[in-house]
Amino acid sequence: MTDKDTNTTTAPEGSDCPPLLRGIQAALGPQLLSQILQSKILLVGSGGIGCELLKNLALSGFRNVDVIDLDTIDVSNLNRQFLFRSQHVGMPKCVVASEAALQMVPPLSSSSQTNNNNDIDNTATAAAKYTPHHGNVCDNSKFNVPYIQKFNLVLNALDNIMARRRVNRLCLAANIPLVEAGTAGYLGQVTVIDKSSQTECYECQPKPTQKVYPICTIRSTPSQPVHCIVWAKELYKLCFGPKVEDSMLFEDEESLRAEKAAAEEEEEGEKEGDNGGEQQPVATEDGAAEKEGGEKSTYMDLVVALRLLLGVDSNSEGSEKSVLESDDETKRNEMLSKAQESLTALFVTEIEKQIGMDRYKTAEKVPVPVSLDDLAKCATTVVGKEGVEDHLLPPTERPSYEPTQIWSPSDCIQEMASCFLDVATSTAQPLPEFDKDDDMAMRFVTAASNLRSYVFQIEPIQSLYSAKGIAGNIIPAIATTNAIVAGLQVLQCFHILKAQLNNNNSSSSNGGDGAAAGDDETNLKKVCRYTYCLRDKTRKGYYLQPTTLPDPNPNCFVCRNAVISLTLNTQEWTLDMLLSRVIKKELGFQEPTIEIGEDIVYEEGEDIDPSEYAVNLPKKLTKLPSGGVSHGSVIRIEDFSQDLQVDVNISHKDTWMMKSDDDNGVEKVDDREEVEKFEIGGKKPVATESATATTDSSAAKDDVAQDPAGDDDDDGEIEIIDGDDDAPVAESTNGKKRKTADTEEAGNEAKKTKLDTDDDVIEIE
Repeated sequence: MTDKDTNTTTAPEGSDCPPLLRGIQAALGPQLLSQILQSKILLVGSGGIGCELLKNLALSGFRNVDVIDLDTIDVSNLNRQFLFRSQHVGMPKCVVASEAALQMVPPLSSSSQTNNNNDIDNTATAAAKYTPHHGNVCDNSKFNVPYIQKFNLVLNALDNIMARRRVNRLCLAANIPLVEAGTAGYLGQVTVIDKSSQTECYECQPKPTQKVYPICTIRSTPSQPVHCIVWAKELYKLCFGPKVEDSMLFEDEESLRAEKAAAEEEEEGEKEGDNGGEQQPVATEDGAAEKEGGEKSTYMDLVVALRLLLGVDSNSEGSEKSVLESDDETKRNEMLSKAQESLTALFVTEIEKQIGMDRYKTAEKVPVPVSLDDLAKCATTVVGKEGVEDHLLPPTERPSYEPTQIWSPSDCIQEMASCFLDVATSTAQPLPEFDKDDDMAMRFVTAASNLRSYVFQIEPIQSLYSAKGIAGNIIPAIATTNAIVAGLQVLQCFHILKAQLNNNNSSSSNGGDGAAAGDDETNLKKVCRYTYCLRDKTRKGYYLQPTTLPDPNPNCFVCRNAVISLTLNTQEWTLDMLLSRVIKKELGFQEPTIEIGEDIVYEEGEDIDPSEYAVNLPKKLTKLPSGGVSHGSVIRIEDFSQDLQVDVNISHKDTWMMKSDDDNGVEKVDDREEVEKFEIGGKKPVATESATATTDSSAAKDDVAQDPAGDDDDDGEIEIIDGDDDAPVAESTNGKKRKTADTEEAGNEAKKTKLDTDDDVIEIE
């Protein structure tokens, strides 16, 4: 951000300084407090970390903050995201959070800020402004490089890789400092990314296999197959678990009544009260947002009734489980009918209800409910009988069944019906907890997750084999970790603003030439730190461990324009497959231009007619213009919206192998879809699994900094962790290790290790 204020300002002194800011003034000095009061901050994300950040920013004196978030408030957010109340359910997070934070900003008197001419500085004394933007930060029409250049710095509080990559690239292109943070259970990390200071960017490092997702994403806005699998595991608990309340999909009637009463009281107060010119909370057109907090989901009562019919819940305590007899057709039909009603509520009625409430009006794809014809297959499913036509059998009982097959929606319905019948005829009381090695449990989770993927148009659809590989451990995220990390982010903000202030002062004294390139007071690599929040204290007794900001990875294609390699079948892949699966999804390009030699074969962006290059999309790579793409070809991909360019070396491979189903190490021909058969290597950071981390807490105690996953989540209560006993150590791909700030001269090294967990452990709070 360019310096717009030429006058040197002084902070409010004595009684003019608000009491809440006197501590900051004493600790940081009047000049830096003035810089805080006048700075313009962008916060991306207003969930778990975002709420903590807004509170910290407001109480620290920041008066001009923009907040971007596309999410709406869910009931599950209320236990941690303290700026939200039950009456806010369904409203945009950024709107409610900005209004709440604005009330915390200490007011300034008109005489509290003066410049060197003793004139009142209107910039500092103007009313505080926290501006919400309910939208997707990946929307290039609104949030682009010129927009980012308006701010002194950017704070990230995001919960997905795609958005993190987008903000990382925008800040690099705009040359604006970015304070990145994330949490994973008890672990957290904060770092500063700055192009001019030559620090590593978000995409310089490999991303370990840990995944953390917010419950509101799982319940309402899934975008990845793993989201649907987590949801299906919670549905398994809801339908078959010993305690229905253990499922995050369970809704307690008492809390719903309280939420409804609060919402009605708020609505009545708004009608009777005098507005007095104050801004009212934003809601949907028909007021549905306020009412949602008190409404039970359409599936809840039906699932409870189904549990009773299946014998999962007995009518009286201590009574034996009611078992469905094989010849009892009446009860069998009743059970399947009730199962069909429950599935209809889950995959049709509830989805239509959410669509009617405009929950998905900002989504790229509007959910499509499962067809009633497919749901009707539930009542006609036949299991355990010979000589039955295949279309009446669930997929796992058909003679042609393979674990790698992809099920259609009707197949998923029939498989779930089969699972309900298995539970009804089982004598087990109670049913065991979910186990990925339990046949019925995995069949149910695979079918339910795929149905949800079909509804939300999420690809790829998972086979039972691949779904089993994704199903992993679940642990809770810790709200306290969010608060610690948010505090560390604001401390880095102070360092950045002080460096900018020193640079402005040096620029003035040097006649506009700015500070020297190696000035320790203006180089963020010297004044900021990469800080880890640890679960176990170090040998010196510290739970926070700062390290120096690392150098950029010379092989990073984002901040170093390095070359990457891509292996695929050039004779089978089309340009459309390359564009959607690799260039946009894997590499994160927003508006790519693809060049072969000197010719452009595809281009997106402003003033570009999409139909001009549409003719090339269905063509095989080898049939593209300029000689096509074959083994050894190099294609160039550019994205002017992100100031990004990368050269891709193409290697051809027509035979792919995969591990066999019996997990004995034998390989067989890979029978996945062609679009999933590719390898990105060379210069693109890829997480490796060659090293092994210790399984006890000694690593942390020996001054070893533990690093959460690269896909750290600020907002989540659910963490998905690959259930491997050997957790990989993620080290810098440039071979350098990070030195701790307090022991640099001694040369002690800080390493990043992955969180250790027990295999197949599920913990939910």
